[in-house]
Amino acid sequence: MTAQKAVRARELIGSIDREAARLRGIVERLSDEDASRALVGDWSALDVLAHCVYWQGMLVRMMGVRDYPPPPWIPRWQAEAELGTDELNRLTVDHYRKGRPGAVLDDFRFTVELVRRVVDHMKEENLMLPAGAPWGEGTKVWEAIASETYDHWKQHADELEVARAPANGPRR
Repeated sequence: MTAQKAVRARELIGSIDREAARLRGIVERLSDEDASRALVGDWSALDVLAHCVYWQGMLVRMMGVRDYPPPPWIPRWQAEAELGTDELNRLTVDHYRKGRPGAVLDDFRFTVELVRRVVDHMKEENLMLPAGAPWGEGTKVWEAIASETYDHWKQHADELEVARAPANGPRR
């Protein structure tokens, strides 16, 4: 059996802070018009943030925060799990597209802070426990947190940076 290095809450929070700031910074440096223009498939930079807001909220609910209910744009008569990922993303992006651009940035900051607080109040030994469903067997709590936060944000930040990068000139 191989020993797995214990993960410290402050390491998780540091990674959360770093990647949240990176993704938020990419969006904040764009004009409202550019932030609303499709960059990654049909999604704009603001749509990417909206998608992240939803999944941070889902993570917080799964980590036991009882006073953070599903968002109001999710139909109350249907369980979130029944809707499926694509529909949850569509509903979330549609909701934020109807509002002011700054609302999604505010909600991103808010949900990041919720995740930070939950991690900060966890016992460090609990970070090494199995995460359970919906994560795969053997996934530790810290890995589930990483997959829904800084690993997820890094992927989206990389995509946005590539989409925003000027063409590399003529191809040979």
